[in-house]
Amino acid sequence: MWYNGQVVAAQESLQQALISANGEIQQLKNTITSMREQLESVRFGEQQKAQQAIGAANDEAAQLRSAIANMRDQMERIRAEEQKKAQLALVSAAEEIAQLKATVQALRDEMERQKTRFEDAIQEMQGASRAETKQLQLTIVELRDQMESLNGRAG
Repeated sequence: MWYNGQVVAAQESLQQALISANGEIQQLKNTITSMREQLESVRFGEQQKAQQAIGAANDEAAQLRSAIANMRDQMERIRAEEQKKAQLALVSAAEEIAQLKATVQALRDEMERQKTRFEDAIQEMQGASRAETKQLQLTIVELRDQMESLNGRAG
């Protein structure tokens, strides 16, 4: 019996060890399950953070692309305005040059007309002077003839 008692005690002890081991195994399973859940929760959180970071980076990249496009548009508008101003300045300068050329030509024409009138007046005055000189010379000849005739009679 003693042998049976030992076997029974050993079986009870074994059962107690088994129960204890099963309890410990259950605790380990629970711990593993809890740790898996925590790990998955951490992974999920990290994935969400990564997706949020990617989303933020994509948003920032989109904003930067938009800002670049706006700046390009603004630069194009400024360039177009500057080209328009330059073209207007060229047109204005060309018009002013044309007006100045026309004024110069008009002044040259007027100067030529005045020169012609002046030359005509000089020729007319020279002609009148020659005619007067000739008249005076004739008068002198006549007067000389008259004086000689009077002197010839008197002498």
